[in-house]
Amino acid sequence: MPFKLKKKPKYPRRLWALAGYPNDGKSTFATQMAAPLLPIDADHRFDQVMHLVQGDVYEFGPPADHVMVSRIVTRLQQEMPDEGEIGSIVVDSLTEIIAPLVAKAVADNAAGLNKNKAAAFIDKALAMRQLQSAVTRWGTDVLWIYHLQDGRDAKAQAVVTTSIPQLELARLTRSLNAKMRIVRDGRKRGIFVEWSRGRDGMTLWDESGCWHEMPEKLESAMYDGLSPEQIEAKSLPASFASMAEALRWAVGLGAYPSEADARQGYEQLKDEHAPKTAADMWDLWIPAVVERISPEPDIAPTAEY
Repeated sequence: MPFKLKKKPKYPRRLWALAGYPNDGKSTFATQMAAPLLPIDADHRFDQVMHLVQGDVYEFGPPADHVMVSRIVTRLQQEMPDEGEIGSIVVDSLTEIIAPLVAKAVADNAAGLNKNKAAAFIDKALAMRQLQSAVTRWGTDVLWIYHLQDGRDAKAQAVVTTSIPQLELARLTRSLNAKMRIVRDGRKRGIFVEWSRGRDGMTLWDESGCWHEMPEKLESAMYDGLSPEQIEAKSLPASFASMAEALRWAVGLGAYPSEADARQGYEQLKDEHAPKTAADMWDLWIPAVVERISPEPDIAPTAEY
């Protein structure tokens, strides 16, 4: 079969991550992604909102296939339809896939089953890499969903944390062009764009009650009026030749006022997470820098209705 002419897309593919509290409407948002949808329904709740999808929905498999990384990888490799038959793959949610692996490692360490406590988390790291590769390789739109939760820091101050370890979310950032979270103002809810390859730092409010056409509105807000060069300039590097280059990049983005300040942040991150390789360090450093330049939403996320 001869090659086909490739059409220039109006917007980049939707390679998005969405975070929110339980009952914030994350799965409902997923129904508005480009159909046909292939939901990896680890929360086992997609049936409740499937009637909102404007198009077909593919059945991924029996319930166990939605939560075990090995089965997800195998099923995608063996049964992914031909090009164009899937519009979006939705992972709903990463929490139910990765969090049990983290909990097992913590429990095994607490029980003294592992001589090397850091090695206990290898399964979790491998699982995330396998899942990320298996889901993103098909050229479809992708929506990764995970949960926000309330917690306390080392000084007992209230903080908002994620259900996925920072290092795994850092690795996921390489496969994204937008990170978003659901925010609320009383009963009103919206999508805050934490970072994108276009514009970010804005909140778009849902006027329909079911996120109707919200992905299209987000694309327009993020990309309309920007040149391809402006969008490309927001691309994230995959790695750095040295720590000095990583520090200069962070200062150039305005994340730190000087390389000395950047070095302090770099060393703190390194001490907290003890990355094993340079690649692991870049996986931590890049999203940490992006987070520093991402503005906070006007309305803080809350689980209240």
